Amino acid sequence: MTIFALSTVEGQSGVAIIRVSGPLSKKVLKRLTGKEPKPRLTTLTKIKTLDKKIIDEGLVVYFPKRQSFTGEEVAEFHIHGSTAIIDTLLKELGKIKGLRTAKQGEFTKQAYLNGKMNLLQVEGLSSLIQAETEAQRSRALEAYLDQNSKIHFIWLQELKKALAYIESSIDFSDEDIPKSLLSAAKKLIKTTTIEIKKYEASFEDNKKIKEGIKIVILGIPNSGKSTLINYLSGEKIAIVSKKAGTTRDILNQKLNIRGIPVTFYDTAGLRKSKNDIEVEGNIRAKKIAKNADIKLYLGSNNTKKPFGNISIDKGKNNLVVINKSDLKKKHNEKPNLTISLKNNKSLDVLWKKINEKIKSLVNTSSGPSITSEREYAHILKSIEILENINLKDISLTAEDIRAAINEISEITKKTDNEDILDIIFNEFCIGK
Repeated sequence: MTIFALSTVEGQSGVAIIRVSGPLSKKVLKRLTGKEPKPRLTTLTKIKTLDKKIIDEGLVVYFPKRQSFTGEEVAEFHIHGSTAIIDTLLKELGKIKGLRTAKQGEFTKQAYLNGKMNLLQVEGLSSLIQAETEAQRSRALEAYLDQNSKIHFIWLQELKKALAYIESSIDFSDEDIPKSLLSAAKKLIKTTTIEIKKYEASFEDNKKIKEGIKIVILGIPNSGKSTLINYLSGEKIAIVSKKAGTTRDILNQKLNIRGIPVTFYDTAGLRKSKNDIEVEGNIRAKKIAKNADIKLYLGSNNTKKPFGNISIDKGKNNLVVINKSDLKKKHNEKPNLTISLKNNKSLDVLWKKINEKIKSLVNTSSGPSITSEREYAHILKSIEILENINLKDISLTAEDIRAAINEISEITKKTDNEDILDIIFNEFCIGK
């Protein structure tokens, strides 16, 4: 079957690309342009309907089988990005027998099935397409360029050596097993396990880079939470009023800080209330605070209890800040920082502290890292097997090493398991 789809963003644009992939690609290109396409040569030509009416003038290119992204014959139409032109060309393609619209990720799935990409590269490409920040792009690109597989290959080579030493030992009696063989095997297993565990630690960092950091601002009414989120975001997203309890729902603003997506949440002022809406706001504020990576407690300098009855978590990831330093101090609190949102006092220091907290939570250094739950599951299982190896029983040790080798091999090994493939390719959009 030959598939086709718009491979660029929908809507009006300067240029749009429609891709056709499959055994009919060359014939389709010839039928809609009237020209015999030359491999890998971009040609300016008129693109016509099946009844020879001109749709547009654009660039076309043909890729022979095994020389394209998908591994199939591929034809691409680079046309003007008018909605009318795109719709007309897609409609004409739909009329041709043997063609159908591509499903989500189906071009990439063809590339995988044709051996042009392994599963790690597919997952890396998915993350690369969705990347919004520099850190996300960098991590995803490592996987797409197959840097992860190189590390897996080194582990596999080391474990295969260890297995060879162990299997050599099986030929000896218990009394005659050369100690050098067992010692060499033990060393290889230990060093490889250490390396895999280092790699396993990258999963949480990558998860935070992918999903982002959540910073929740908590405090009693009128402590300046709305003013603070407006300052941090550089926009007036929250209503600021001297009247207590203005914010009833959760407001949020997403920012890019050091290449990491960071979302700030402004919550309702926490206090006892008989107002149903305010009570619900308090419930939501406490709920989102439970899942926060950083809690920023904001109090008022001019009250005896700057944080009211809020139970403050003084964990290393959290910040306790007193606002309104321009007003007379009436408390005995010892915050991490005192600021004045009104007079812009120490706000640069607050930014610095927030950045330090984010930096402590996420390692943004480059290098291969775990990019999917699927890979993570195999890595955890291989570590579990290797850590429980008992060299006293040579036969069982050989089986365990083989099991660990199999777990690591499964990460990039070709599979036709539809459940796994559906999970991976459903993350793609149509046209990719």
